[in-house]
Amino acid sequence: MTVSLSVRGLLVGVLMVAAAGMSLALTPGRDGRELAPDIGAMIPQAFGEWVVDPTLIPVVPVPDVQVALDKYYDQVVNRTYINSRAERIMLTIAYGGDQSHALKAHRQEFCYAAQGFQIRQLTHGTLALGTASIPVVRMLAVQGLRSEPVTYWLTMGDKAVLGRLERLMVQLRYGLSGRVPDGMLVRVSNLSTDTRVSFLAHQEFVSTLLGAIKVVDVSRLLGSPRF
Repeated sequence: MTVSLSVRGLLVGVLMVAAAGMSLALTPGRDGRELAPDIGAMIPQAFGEWVVDPTLIPVVPVPDVQVALDKYYDQVVNRTYINSRAERIMLTIAYGGDQSHALKAHRQEFCYAAQGFQIRQLTHGTLALGTASIPVVRMLAVQGLRSEPVTYWLTMGDKAVLGRLERLMVQLRYGLSGRVPDGMLVRVSNLSTDTRVSFLAHQEFVSTLLGAIKVVDVSRLLGSPRF
């Protein structure tokens, strides 16, 4: 086990040095922001049984967290959707045109913790979407009486990524081709104390959303799903 961890650490170190070298040696021929999607237009106000609920506004980040978000992302869309059963799901999609630094992706467990939430039941898993799946993080964020199950994922370039090593691999691949990877954060959450039911609802919500948008936009949101 010790040898395995040492080899992994060495590999990460080599990739970090190589990626840093690429960023200095290569001038990107195309910045992801040149092809930036319009997130607000991409995501419909209504799809399936869901419509935007303007009465419920997502929690506004505290100032220092907002500063960090502004550094990471060029566009952020926050919406709450409601269905005929008065069930509500909050959706956040953030887009950054330059994700060339491997650690730039914003981890939501840190974001919520910075706003005073306790993070519980933090797990890595997959979101099944037909015959494909993408890696996601699931957690329960608790602050006082507020209990918020959260499912989120990150993309970098054309990949959905979870760990540091995956991000470094994408960074290196894009650096070798002289390109700058863009990236997205997609977060789905609701207010509930039942995480099992909530995570199933998140998956159903995402599946319905993806069925209502263009194929090219699905690829933007998911990176490259794993078949």
